[in-house]
Amino acid sequence: MLRISPLLPSVLALAGGLTAQRVAEVEPNDTLAQAQVLIPGSQVTANLAAGDQDWFQFTLAGSGQVHLRTTGNFSVNPSVDTVVFLFDAAGTTRLAWNDNASGLLSDLGATLPAGSYTVQVVGKTGTTAGDYGLDFIVLPALAIQTVEGPEPNGDPGLGGVPTPITLGDTIEGSLAAPTDTDWYTFSVTTRSIVQAICYDDGGVPQLDNTRLSFFQEVNPGVYTAFGTASSLATSHRAFNLAHPTALLPGNYAIQVDAGTAAAGTAPFNYTKTGKYALRTRLLAMPGTNLIAEGPEPNNTTFGAAAFQLGDTLTGFCSGSNEEDWFAFSVNGPTTIAAMCDSGSPTPTTNQDLRLYDLSGTLLSTATSGGPGSHGRLIFTLPQAGVYFLAAYGGAFAATGDYVVYTAATDAMFVAAAWNAQPPSTNACPGSNGLRPALTVASTEVPMAGSTFVVRLQNTLPNAIAIPIFGFSRELAVGNTIPLPYDLTPAEPNAFNKCMVRVDPLMSSFMVTDGAGVGWIEYRFPASQAVRGLPFFMQAMLVDMANNPLGVSMSNDARMLVGERSY
Repeated sequence: MLRISPLLPSVLALAGGLTAQRVAEVEPNDTLAQAQVLIPGSQVTANLAAGDQDWFQFTLAGSGQVHLRTTGNFSVNPSVDTVVFLFDAAGTTRLAWNDNASGLLSDLGATLPAGSYTVQVVGKTGTTAGDYGLDFIVLPALAIQTVEGPEPNGDPGLGGVPTPITLGDTIEGSLAAPTDTDWYTFSVTTRSIVQAICYDDGGVPQLDNTRLSFFQEVNPGVYTAFGTASSLATSHRAFNLAHPTALLPGNYAIQVDAGTAAAGTAPFNYTKTGKYALRTRLLAMPGTNLIAEGPEPNNTTFGAAAFQLGDTLTGFCSGSNEEDWFAFSVNGPTTIAAMCDSGSPTPTTNQDLRLYDLSGTLLSTATSGGPGSHGRLIFTLPQAGVYFLAAYGGAFAATGDYVVYTAATDAMFVAAAWNAQPPSTNACPGSNGLRPALTVASTEVPMAGSTFVVRLQNTLPNAIAIPIFGFSRELAVGNTIPLPYDLTPAEPNAFNKCMVRVDPLMSSFMVTDGAGVGWIEYRFPASQAVRGLPFFMQAMLVDMANNPLGVSMSNDARMLVGERSY
C-alpha cells in the first residue's frame, strides 16, 4: 500500500489511479469466440507464437478515445513486430489498424461511440514470435468544434468550397475516396505560427493514412502550396506539418488528403478512406509589450529580463557568442514559439536562440542556418515552471541589434517520457556485486490512463525492496534536505556510496523473486490533471551483508506523464 504525504495536492491526483491492472493473457484466445475481455487501464502480458493470433474484446458504456498499444519485453528480442486490428463486435468489419507506430510495435488510437468491439493482435510475418504487452487505454473523447462542409470542399481553384475554421478548434471530416481532398481555410491578422496534427480524435472507420499540407492565398481564390507536408507511412497520424517562417496577415488553408503509404496487401492494406480529425493551434505574436534586454551581464538566471509570452524582445549582440537571457513562466503544458529578426539601428544578420529551464539545463536550440537568416524555435514545455530564452549571434563574431517575437498556446499533446540514470554510475551495488537497476520494456511510457510497469533487476534473490516516489530530485522532506543524500558517508569509494536521489513522498513494499527481479506497476488516471506531471522514482533494497546500513540503492528515473511519445 502506498504511503502518501499531504504536502502536495498533485500527489492525491496521481495516487487516485495507482491501483495497477497488469493481467496475464489467457490462452486459448486464438479465435473470436475465445476473445479475452479487456478492462480499461489494464496491461496484458501476452505471447505470440509463430503464426499465432490473439483476440480480445471490450465494451464502452460511453464514447471514448481508445488506445491499443503493444510494448516490448526484456528478452533477446525486445521488440516483437506486431500489428493491431480493431473490429466491430462481430469481428468482421475492420474499423482501424496500426502496424509500426512505435518502431516495430503498434499504437492504434481512435475515438469510438458506446458499444462492443473486438481486437486482434498478430505478428507481421508468419515467423514473428515472442512476448509483448498490450495496453488498453480509454481517455475522454475530445470535443469536435467544426465538421467539414458539403462536398466538393477541396481546392477552390478547381471549384471547391473549403470549410472555414477557427484556429484552436478540433475539426472532423472524412475522405470518401483515395483521390478526395478536403480544404479548411483560415485567416491570420498578425505575425503567427499555425499548427495542425491528425491525432486520435477521429471516428471509425478510420482514415488509415493521412497527409496534411499548407496553402496560401496569393490572389482571390488562388492558393499555392508552401511549407513541409506531413504524412506517416505507417499510421493515420500526421504531426510534423510546418512552415519555415512566420505567417504574415492573410488567408491560408490546410489540405487533407490521402498519405504516401504504399497500398499494401490485405490484411496489411491501406484503403486511404475513412474518418479523421485535426487538432489546430494558433501561435500569434502580437508584440503586446516591447521588452529590452537587462543590464550586462545578463546571461544567467539572475540577470534575465522578465517578459510574458506574446511580448517582443529587443537587444544588442556584441559578438563572441554573447547570450542575452530573458525569463518567462508557464502555468502548465504549453507550446511556445520564438523567432529572431534583425533590429535597428545596426541590424544583426545572423541570430540564434536557446531555451533553458530554471536549473540552466539546455532544452532546445534554434539555429539560423547562416548569414541572412534567423533562428526559429517551437517547443512544447510539458510542465509549469520558470524558463529562459537566450538570444545570441548565429556566428561567433556576429554583432548587431535583434528582435525576438514570442508566442504561446496550450499544448496539443504532451509526449510521455521515461529517462533512467545509468546504474553503472547512479546505483550502489549490493553484496552480490550487482547494481540494482530500474528498467522498462521497449516503447513502455507513463501514459495517462495506462498501467505503467517498471522492472527492478539485479537484486538478491527474494530481496525486500522499498520503491520510493516523489516530485523532486533536488530537495527532500519539505524542501529541507538537499539531494542526493549520502546514506553511507564512511564509504571511501564514490562508486559504492548509497545515495537517496528522490524525495520519498510516497513509498511501497515488495519482494523480488528467486532471480532477483521484481515488478513495480501502477495505473495513471485517465485525467488531464496528471498530464505533464514530472514524477521520480528509486528503490532501496534490504541487504544486511552489504554495508553497516544494510542496504543497496537502485538508479533513479524520471517520468513525465503524458499521452504518447513520437
